[in-house]
Amino acid sequence: MGAWGTRNFENDGSQDWVFDVIDSKDGGLVSDTLARIINNIETLEVSDCEEALAAAELVAALVGKPSEDFPEDPLDQLDVLNLIATRALRNQAIAAVNKIVAGSEMKNYWEGEGQGEAWAAIQAGLVKRLE
Repeated sequence: MGAWGTRNFENDGSQDWVFDVIDSKDGGLVSDTLARIINNIETLEVSDCEEALAAAELVAALVGKPSEDFPEDPLDQLDVLNLIATRALRNQAIAAVNKIVAGSEMKNYWEGEGQGEAWAAIQAGLVKRLE
């Protein structure tokens, strides 16, 4: 994992995902990415977690509560997705984040680095912004 820090956009995978979604102008990718985590019955891999956390951050941004590290260019272009952060989409994002926090390769990575609590606090803040 080429992570720089515990925040959700401090890694290449999350940044790449959000730029790709904006470039594609396909808001359906947000729900698809979240569903991939929710429906996964195997180990949640780091790359999938990075993308799902970026998707959840995008949903939070749509309700006017972006993270401090949300990349500025995509943040200014969210309207191209024609996506509304409905209660159902917000609930889907919350479910994906909670599943990642409950058990994933990403959780294991941060715990192994001695930063599990800091990472979990970031995710708790994300869930709060989605509620």
